Amino acid sequence: MKGIAQICIKAEESEKVFKALLPEMEDEIYKSQISLSWREGNINLEIQGDDLGSIRAALNTWISLVKIGIEMVKV
Repeated sequence: MKGIAQICIKAEESEKVFKALLPEMEDEIYKSQISLSWREGNINLEIQGDDLGSIRAALNTWISLVKIGIEMVKV
C-alpha cells in the first residue's frame, strides 16, 4: 500500500529551523521519499512511502528533528 503524509508546521523562526534541517535531506537512509519546503512562515513536510511502517518511521524521525530544531533556535 502506498501512501502520503503531509504536515504543515508553523513555528517562530521557522526559516532558521528549515535551513537547519536541510542537511538531513542529503541522508539516503530513509525508505520513504521526503520533501521539505518553507513558505510563508511554514515548514512543509511531505513523506511518501510504499508501506505504512516506512511512513510512520519517517514521520517519527522528522517530527523529532523539527522539534529539536525549534528548541535549538530558542537557545
